[in-house]
Parts: sequence; C-alpha cells; structure tokens
Amino acid sequence: MKKSIIIALITLSVSLFGQTFQEIDGVVAVVGSSMIKYSDLEVAYLQGKNNPETANETRCSILETMLLNKLMLHQAELDSVVVTDDDVENEMNQRLRYMIQVYGSQERLEQQMKKNLSQIKEYYRDGIRENLMIQQAQSKITGDVTITPKEVADYFQSLPQDSLPTMEEQYVLSQIVIYPTISKEDKEQVKNRLNDIRDRILKGSKFSTMASLYSDDEVSGKKGGELDPFSRGEMVGEFESMAFSLQPGEISPVFETKYGYHIIQMIERQGDRVHCRHILLIPNVSSAQLYQAKVQLDSIKILIDDGQISFEDAMMKYSEDEGKINGGLIINPNNASATFSLDAINATINNVDNVDFAAMQEGEYTKPIEFRTERSNAYRLIKVKKKMPSHKINLTDDFDRIQNIALNKKRTDLIHSWAAKTIEKSYIRISDKYKDCDFELNWNKTK
Repeated sequence: MKKSIIIALITLSVSLFGQTFQEIDGVVAVVGSSMIKYSDLEVAYLQGKNNPETANETRCSILETMLLNKLMLHQAELDSVVVTDDDVENEMNQRLRYMIQVYGSQERLEQQMKKNLSQIKEYYRDGIRENLMIQQAQSKITGDVTITPKEVADYFQSLPQDSLPTMEEQYVLSQIVIYPTISKEDKEQVKNRLNDIRDRILKGSKFSTMASLYSDDEVSGKKGGELDPFSRGEMVGEFESMAFSLQPGEISPVFETKYGYHIIQMIERQGDRVHCRHILLIPNVSSAQLYQAKVQLDSIKILIDDGQISFEDAMMKYSEDEGKINGGLIINPNNASATFSLDAINATINNVDNVDFAAMQEGEYTKPIEFRTERSNAYRLIKVKKKMPSHKINLTDDFDRIQNIALNKKRTDLIHSWAAKTIEKSYIRISDKYKDCDFELNWNKTK
C-alpha cells in the first residue's frame, strides 16, 4: 500500500514538472517526489565556501551530492523506511547539545539563530527526518563494509606520491581544572531562597511567574521556566532522576546539580518523555573565591614544576573536571576528536588568545588561565600532551586517517555503483541551467 502511494506521488511530480519545469521558479531538480530548490543549493554552496575542506566545491559538485541524497531518500520511501518521532527527537537533541557546546550556551545559540530552542527544533525537524531516512538507505547499501590493512596500504600507494597533502601541525591538549569553592553558608542561603520561592508556589503563586522573576536560567526563565520535553539520557543525572520521579502538577523539593539548585514542576508525561518547568538558583562566586581557585592551581603548578608530582598524577588527584576520567583531554567540538590545529585552538578554547601554543614544546603547560564554564568561571592549566609537526601524510604517522579515507572511498564506490543502476529506473529531472555540469554519474540519462 505504501509503495502505491509513493508511485502516485511520483506520477503527480511528472505531471507537474513535465513541460512546465522551467516555468517553476526556484526548482533546480526533481528526484522521485522530492525537489531540490535553488535556495537550498545556494545555502549549501555558501556554507561550503566557509569550510576549508569544501571551499573549492562547485555548484555542480554540490548539486550532485544533493541529487545522490535525494535518490537515497527516494529509495528509502520505496522501501517504506520508518523513522519515528522519537528517532527524530533524539537526533535533534544530540545535535542541539553539540551546537550549544560550540556556541558556549543555549542563550548564545538562540541569539545566533534568532530563534528560541523550540523554533530551532521546528526549523531542523524535516531535514533531520530526511537525513535519518537517507542514513538507513545508505546503511542498507554499504552493509558491513570493512577494509584490511593491505587495502589501506594499496590505496595509499595508488595516490600520486608527488601530490600527497601536507598535514598542518596538530596538538593534543589536556587540562587540570579548579573551580572556586562555594561556602556552606552561600549554599544554604541559596537553598533557603529557593525553599521560600517553593513555599510561595505551594501557597498559590504561579510557578511560571516565580521562574520569570527569579530563575538564573535566563533562557527558560523567559518562558516561565518551561523546558522542551526530554527523554532519559539528555539531562544531568540528578535533574533527570528528579524529573522522572514526579507526577503531573507535582513540585519537587530543592535539589542540587553541578549547575546550582533547582525545583521542578512536572507539566505532563509524553510517553517516555517528560515536559516540565524549573527554577534554577546559582550561588554567587565572589572575586575572592575565584582568586582562591587561582592560588590553589598556582600551588599545584609549583608541585609539578618542582617534580614532586607529574602533570597526569596531579590531574587525577586535584582536577575537578569531569573529563579527567579520559586523561583530562580537551575535546575538539568541531570533530569530537582530541586533536586541534592552531586555528581550532583559538576558535574553540576559551580565553587562550595570549597563549603561544606554536612556541610551546610537547610536555609544556601554561600558567593558570581563567575560563568560562556553565557553572561559573574557573581556572585551568593546559598541557601540550602531544605536538605533531607539519608533515606530508604517510602510513606511519597517519594510518588511522588514511584508513578512514580509504574506507569512505570504498563505501562511496559502492554507493555510486548502486546509484548508476538506480538512476536508470528513477524519475529525475534537472533544470537546463545545470545540464552541462560534468557529473560523475549519468543524472541526465544521456547515452
């Protein structure tokens, strides 16, 4: 039944884009029942220009990638691939967490996008659903493709040796982090304030009004403390445990997370998701408390300088960063790896503009640097754990990178082989403006 509906949609597309194709403004191509709009192509082209890896891509090469994606989407529709709302929501939340990490906070992301979080989700929802369908189609084509070390070596040897790329200098960085200590008195003061707010709500004040007036979460505070619905695994453990323990309308006791002190009001349950409001109060960090964190880190640095303890042992013993379980590595938010170029260090690591990493040697570390976190400002030492000089790519130093490239090429070749056969039996129309593109595949179905 589903396939017959898809065929009907394709038939509608044929009648719509047959003789009048050129008369419809903004349509670059049609694959099955899906259109590629001129605006989508231009956005992809301009975004590519801002990425060094795709800066040389032409509109034709970008269009071919979009055509291939639409062909896989078309196949997913024919195969009745199902992507649930939960699948979309989970993927959406993962991407939003990454974007918030890149921009530093939810508020900065919303300012950059000129949309609140709910509007951002709505903006990306259809695209994410399509991407998940494409991923399933691609996974079905490539299956469990693997690559052997010999295939990696053969691939590398097949490359023109005189045109191998030069790898720019790369850095692996680790850190020791010290947060300012908040006194018991300061904590008790915040808890008492929040308990007073809770009592006022229980006596009849509206939770949303109290959130707007008092919450230190400025983003949700503007919406009466309301958060977007979330599933397990999307919030810090204490917040999540408390939220899922509540009944609709119930208000939690005051509890603590690494961000501060909260109360939650459950709005409703939506299957395995909860929808709630919260009020956050963050204990104030004084300049004296922040300075004391610097003094503590200075003392740790002296111990390391004098050889009384190694940087790694000091990190395990003293660092208050959650990442110390992974060796204190600083993760590059652009690629989720532990490697940074110099440009990436300055672009993604807070307040290191005055640090000359290029002059530092492997094993050296900085003086205490103040930086911004979601909890408060803090101090850290950053060590150059590994420094990989600029070099021509080779199997010894770059095997993992070459392996990934070779594996991706193997998958791409398999997808192109599938696409070459599928194009012949699929409805595809391309605007005359792009019929002279030198595509790798026969999208115009010329002999």
